[in-house]
Amino acid sequence: MSKTMRAVLAEAAGGPESLKLVTRPVPEPGAGQVRIRVAYAALNPLDTHARAGRIKWGHPGFPFVPGYEYSGRIDAVGADVDRTMIGRRVASHSEWGGNGEFAIATAARVVAIPDRLSWQIGAAFSTTAVTAWHLVRSAGRVGPGMHVVVHSAAGSVGAMVTQIAKEAGATVHGLVGGPDKVAYARQFGADHLIDYRSEPWPAKVKEQSGGHGADVIIDGNAGPESVRNYEAIAPLGNVIYIGAMGGQAPEVNVSMLIGKSISVSGFVQFFHQARTRGAENAEIEEKLATGRWRIPIERVFELEDIAEAHRLFEGRALRGRSLVRVGGDI
Repeated sequence: MSKTMRAVLAEAAGGPESLKLVTRPVPEPGAGQVRIRVAYAALNPLDTHARAGRIKWGHPGFPFVPGYEYSGRIDAVGADVDRTMIGRRVASHSEWGGNGEFAIATAARVVAIPDRLSWQIGAAFSTTAVTAWHLVRSAGRVGPGMHVVVHSAAGSVGAMVTQIAKEAGATVHGLVGGPDKVAYARQFGADHLIDYRSEPWPAKVKEQSGGHGADVIIDGNAGPESVRNYEAIAPLGNVIYIGAMGGQAPEVNVSMLIGKSISVSGFVQFFHQARTRGAENAEIEEKLATGRWRIPIERVFELEDIAEAHRLFEGRALRGRSLVRVGGDI
């Protein structure tokens, strides 16, 4: 095996153009670690946030190789790791390096990719599908007759939330930016799709729900416009924030929470998974393998095109889930 590899490097905080494709030494796994020959890396929002220096918690520090979630095959293990792991198909997330041909991950944290799932789905299922499942089932506790608002319904998590919430018996109101995204998101089964750029969406949700409002709102954008969530939420409803692609949200007025009797919560997938201990995995695998639920893989970029992928993502020009082909179907 060659002792060097191709990798994308973020040397310092900057725009997409700051990413460089370089040649680096192939890393060696240490104690408790495995080395993964990368197949595909998913384009995760945290890749762009970390590259731009917009996050502090969980940042790997500069310089670093992006690629927060990826699929691949274990090709080497540390001295204290079971050697039978070599050759296994696995997914890794929450540890960086997936934008390189080889990456190091903690052996205890990798997730087996079921044989029924492709390398491409394997790069995204352990975050996209699991996040959506927990948003609907654990955090949102969505059930029949509830009204659920999903921001970014044309994105991968939004598409998955829509499918799972519909199956749970909810009425889904999907928010999208532009008529092309309205048309795209329709395939995932939302009852209502609202172009937030041209319509006053809180009023539309109230109208579509017969004046009731939303029981659950799932928002990965936040930003200054997030105050509109509190116009649309029904009494006893819950606004769940899962990200901040639109920037920091304004501080929440506690008196408003009391007056409307609503809750505002944050979401990190890990904490919900720790509680269920993976009990959801069998259902997720079955639904994805049989096509009942679908992660929309819409674009596959080459490693050389990583800067363009970041630019398009930050410009909200992408739909569904985008991947970066590193080793491909290995």
